This record gives sequence, structure tokens and C-alpha cells, in this order.
Amino acid sequence: MYKEVLENIPNNAKLIMDGTVWHAGHSKLILEKKSDVNIIAVDRDRKIIEIAKENLADYKERVEFVRESYGELSDILQDKKVDMFLLDIWVNMEHFKDASRWFSIKKEGPLDMRFDTNWKVTALYILKNYRQTQLEEMLYKWWDFEWKLLQDIVRILIKWRHKLKTTFDLKDLLKTIKLSEKKIAVVFQTLRIEVNQELKQLENFLDRFGVYLNKWWRCLIITYHSIEDRLVKNKFKELDKNGFKNITKKVIFPSLEEMEQNKASRSAKLRIIEKL
Repeated sequence: MYKEVLENIPNNAKLIMDGTVWHAGHSKLILEKKSDVNIIAVDRDRKIIEIAKENLADYKERVEFVRESYGELSDILQDKKVDMFLLDIWVNMEHFKDASRWFSIKKEGPLDMRFDTNWKVTALYILKNYRQTQLEEMLYKWWDFEWKLLQDIVRILIKWRHKLKTTFDLKDLLKTIKLSEKKIAVVFQTLRIEVNQELKQLENFLDRFGVYLNKWWRCLIITYHSIEDRLVKNKFKELDKNGFKNITKKVIFPSLEEMEQNKASRSAKLRIIEKL
């Protein structure tokens, strides 16, 4: 949603935090179009930060790179305030291409799934150590599996957890209870979300971003998952008229042209709020 993001940047913005810089698509466009803007480019993945640095090499004097999760605002900004926050909350395709990271059900690799390789908890740790109630809560919270199916999944995970080592081990195990490829992918995604505490990071950000946002400036968030979008929607609704103005009473969707060119954009939703 490059066009929509660019259209909603306040004219006099000087400092923007791109909390999910990925390959720096949004940041590069902003730096090209806004010659007086500086960017704090944030990502917790070391490999992604290195790629972003290469892609923004022409603008290095105007970019500060921070390896951290966007939810840790006090560590990132310390005593700074910004004119705009931008979050594009999705998983970079680079993760799916790298089998060693275990983000895809189509490649065999270790049960890892961490964005930040310094993070202690891996998918394998969760599968081998979570109690039955923890696994049930994890699957129910994110995907609301039908209860009997959820119990079947958890039962077989606990029974055969000592055998799990790779992505294909898990995939083959889930096939024994006749789970479809689509539902297996959902289990994988749920594990990824749990490993990286993605929901918690978004909640942390939503609770704190207003402290670090200058008055009359904006926060733009693009989500792809219904639960994440609901969190953003409800928080913006809560903040509306309490020191903020919810710019997007109706969510902004990608253009038909973009959805035709990029299938991944079809689930994208952009919401914007402004600090009064």
C-alpha cells in the first residue's frame, strides 16, 4: 500500500519511525519523495536489517537502524519523539525462502521460527515444553479451532513430541489426524506467532505509541490478520476523542490494481490515527 501510505504522511513530517522496515520498500519511497524526512528503521531480524541497509544505502545519512522489536519503544526512542509511526505487520517472504528459519511447511528445516535469533524460545521448545492447557489456549486464541479438532491436535503433539525435530516431522504428524495442508499451515502460523510474541508486541506498541508521538502527527498501521486488525481498530476507537482523532472510521483497503498485481495484499487493512 505504497500509494496510500505516501498520501497520508503529514506534509511537514521530519522524523518517522518505520517499525517493520523489512526490505525498506516504504522507507525508500518516503525518502525519495520527502527530502527533509529522516527515518528510524526498526526490525528485530539481523538479516533483514542488513538487506534494508543495502536498499537504503543512497540515504544512509538520513536513516538510523535499530535492531529491536517495534513494541519496545522506550529502548528504541529513549527520549526522542517522532512525527509519524508506520507499521506494516506481515511476515517477509525472505523468511519463507530460508529453510533454516522454519517458516514454511514446504521446506524441511529445524523447528525454529524466531525473527530474532537471540530470542531463547523456539517452536521446538514450545512443542516439547508447553503443557496441554497452554497448547490448547495457543490454538484457540489465534484460530478458534473446533474444540474436538483442537483436542486431537494437542493430544497427538503431546504424545509424539519427543519425536519432533524438523518441519516435516511436524507436518507428517499432523497428517496422521487427517489435517489438510491449509490447517497444517494454520498450526505453523500459530506457532510462529507464539514464538515471537507478535500479539504482545502489538499490544505493547498500542499502549505506548502516543507517548512518543508529537502533537498533530500520525500513526499508520497495516495489518493482515483479523485479530491484529481488531486490536488496532478497538484501540483507535478507544483513543478517538481522548486526545486523538481516528482518521479511518472506515478502513482503507489496497486498490484493485495492487490486489491484482500482489495477491498477498488482498488481506491488507490500513488504519490511521492522529494525535491532537
